[in-house]
Amino acid sequence: MSTLVYRKTALGQAEIDSRNLGLTARARRLLILIDGQRSLADIAAVLGHAELAPLLAELGHAGCIASDDDQPTPEPTAAPAPPAPARPAATQQPRPVEALDPIRIVKAKELMTESTQAFLGLMGRGLISEIEAVSDTPALRNAIARWNMALRESRKAGPYADEFVQAVKVLTGLE
Repeated sequence: MSTLVYRKTALGQAEIDSRNLGLTARARRLLILIDGQRSLADIAAVLGHAELAPLLAELGHAGCIASDDDQPTPEPTAAPAPPAPARPAATQQPRPVEALDPIRIVKAKELMTESTQAFLGLMGRGLISEIEAVSDTPALRNAIARWNMALRESRKAGPYADEFVQAVKVLTGLE
């Protein structure tokens, strides 16, 4: 597996927030994990499969990623995402899941479920049931915390637990 390192372009970062390009679920998962520091071998280990070429081609064709080996090319123009309004910390209330984007919640639950199956197997069955039963923000936060701890305790997933949690936070918009 390659030691090549990819980074997100501005369009790639905007795609994580906006979902405008219609990427496949696997390509989106790969885009979330690309951070400009991890090699393809490391990412393949996290995703649990080594065949990244078609996904990289999809992301490259969409203009979402670049490598340091790439020649600088002008990035496609896209309207920048407006900055999120700042909320005072003292007035933040947990948002119900219904207030969060339901598609993003479904995708986050899929990522959590797939990673649980891949890294924990049968031992993650109860956790998967808990993830699938999430119906409000506190339950989602609890499921994320339990899922994070389970990944951390796994020898195979432990080194990547923080990246998985960050990916779920990006998908859900939770902090």
